[in-house]
Amino acid sequence: MANAPTVLLVEDDRVSRSATETVLLGAGLSVVLADTVESGWQLFLAHKPTVAILDVSLPDGSGIDLCRRIREHKTLGGTAVIMLTGQSGIESKRGGFDAGADQYLVKPVPPEELALWARALLRRLAIDQGESDVVVAGDCEIDVNAHAVRWQGSACPRLTLKEFDLLYFLVTKRPRVYTRAQILKQVWDTITVDQVVDAHIHNLRKKLPPPLAARLQNIPGKGFRFIE
Repeated sequence: MANAPTVLLVEDDRVSRSATETVLLGAGLSVVLADTVESGWQLFLAHKPTVAILDVSLPDGSGIDLCRRIREHKTLGGTAVIMLTGQSGIESKRGGFDAGADQYLVKPVPPEELALWARALLRRLAIDQGESDVVVAGDCEIDVNAHAVRWQGSACPRLTLKEFDLLYFLVTKRPRVYTRAQILKQVWDTITVDQVVDAHIHNLRKKLPPPLAARLQNIPGKGFRFIE
């Protein structure tokens, strides 16, 4: 589909892959299909998709490893990653988010829901790319257009789409405290309360310089905030 955003779908179940492709195409998206880690990687390099939907369990390895390779690729740009898995435990989710996933969904996931998530992530990317402001909070600078965070003039490690969105949200709303439900509604377009926010805060604290990470505060019983 000419000029349509490209979605890379890596799923080894033929029936599920076909049904999801049909719905994504119906949503106006271009779709490239793979059923292994290696074929998915080659299609990522060839097409530079805007969204990647990756099954965790694949014949030749883990979709989490493929997510990590995508995140480490030097010409990444703005690819959003959705992980699909049959494992619902928090440690399994943490593994996906640690690898750089923007969303982690537990099967079975209706194809229509996948299409909704893909469109939501595309809207977030479009908003980011349309901004040109640099948000300054003390020694921290967030360049929305470049999708970059700087601390005392030095670039911080690359953040995933949702890590960036979460940091941007808390910085621009500082020093107000937001509950997990409020953050999920604003950053993830959902009001479902789970461990997604905590996992992303954990990842941000690992990636950001310690003085900057310390500004992400957890207020017991209330939520999270950023302070200068």
